[in-house]
Amino acid sequence: MNRLRTIALAALALLTACDKAPEAPPTAPEGFKTRLAVEPAAGGGAQRLLLPAQALIAVERADLGDLRLFDGRGKPVPLARDGAAVAKHGEVTLPAVPLLGDGTAQPAPTTIRIDNPALGQVEVSGGDAVTIGQSGVLFDTHSIDQPAVSLTLDADLPLQRPVTITLETSSDLKTWQPLAEKVLLRAGQGGALLGPAEIALGGASLKDRYLKASWSDAAGVELRAATVTTASSAPPPRIAVAASGLALEDAHRLRFSVPFGAPLAALRLIESGPDGVVPLRLYGRNHPEETWTLLGAGIARPGDKGSTIDLGAASWRDYRIEADARSAGFAAAPRLELLLEPVELIAAFNDAPPYVLAVGSGSAVPAWFAADELIGNHEGMAAALPLARVDVSGASPPEIAVAPPGEGPLDTRKLVLWGALVLGTAILALAAIRLMKANAPGADQPGS
Repeated sequence: MNRLRTIALAALALLTACDKAPEAPPTAPEGFKTRLAVEPAAGGGAQRLLLPAQALIAVERADLGDLRLFDGRGKPVPLARDGAAVAKHGEVTLPAVPLLGDGTAQPAPTTIRIDNPALGQVEVSGGDAVTIGQSGVLFDTHSIDQPAVSLTLDADLPLQRPVTITLETSSDLKTWQPLAEKVLLRAGQGGALLGPAEIALGGASLKDRYLKASWSDAAGVELRAATVTTASSAPPPRIAVAASGLALEDAHRLRFSVPFGAPLAALRLIESGPDGVVPLRLYGRNHPEETWTLLGAGIARPGDKGSTIDLGAASWRDYRIEADARSAGFAAAPRLELLLEPVELIAAFNDAPPYVLAVGSGSAVPAWFAADELIGNHEGMAAALPLARVDVSGASPPEIAVAPPGEGPLDTRKLVLWGALVLGTAILALAAIRLMKANAPGADQPGS
């Protein structure tokens, strides 16, 4: 009996070994995966801290809760996450002015005529070849004197049909400079678009200029207005991290997992083979048990510019890219760049250097302060704070290795659990059989 009891206890211990108790949150820099030296600006006190790529790709929590700043005594320094959000933003809504014409490409010289009560009649001859008519609208952005962060279109789009919107600017309606491009998709009934509706402008200057939005096919597309979001200063550029290890499942499909927790702003795919134009769709999920969610659409083209698909800082771990079945797909896996929004913190430095930024712990819990707790409730004050420096000198540009995600409900951890459960059940069954045999009528009894 003692031996059977020992076997049963061993089985139970095996079953519980796979579900370890959660680790205690780290309280020192050594408990984090990545540690970077931080040098504050002269004067100390509250300062801005812009996270480098090396810190962002070490984050394990989507809420960035495993970021800490320690002083020379090993004590945490107060951090506020919403430093950049304190800057004042505004919105300007502009009506769309249709460009008159027959919707065909006109070689230079060409004439654009605008009849609109707000702008009067404008007629311009000469300049670059343009496509005019129902496939283009114009916005007068002369009065926008702050950096433009993003643009949101008030648009009707055809159902389940990707539409590539191209934005260009001009000061004279003759010569146009490219500004941005995005594929918009209305996946279901109603006017809601798939993925973020904003088109990132990166702090572009639109003062004393016109903005033109055009698309390749006019059928079912109507642009009525645009809302431009501005900021008091141009935002820092997105951080691009190269990814290696991307592999094709076949010519039309590839999958990969992102090995860090920081939300992505966008993905950029750059063709590495002679593939031509390849329309594609992007799907995401967080666990192998989940179904794939359609996130957005794009069009890969030859050249180094690539195709950028905005994600709106979504938090996904697994991604799937499918090339349009009408195309030949990819001859080779495209190059992949992961784009992250810049993250600016506010740190309340004390007089106990040196300082260490510690990142990367799944057991850490968020410990953010509110910005007004560190700098007071003064609008726009964060932008005037000095900038501390995270030392990444001598470090190579970061590169992340991606790999295909696990598939189906039986991932590695569940296989281990199921194996332990089957083994434990078999041991318990064997113990029960032996007990039944020992207590069966006619079994030899001690002293009989």
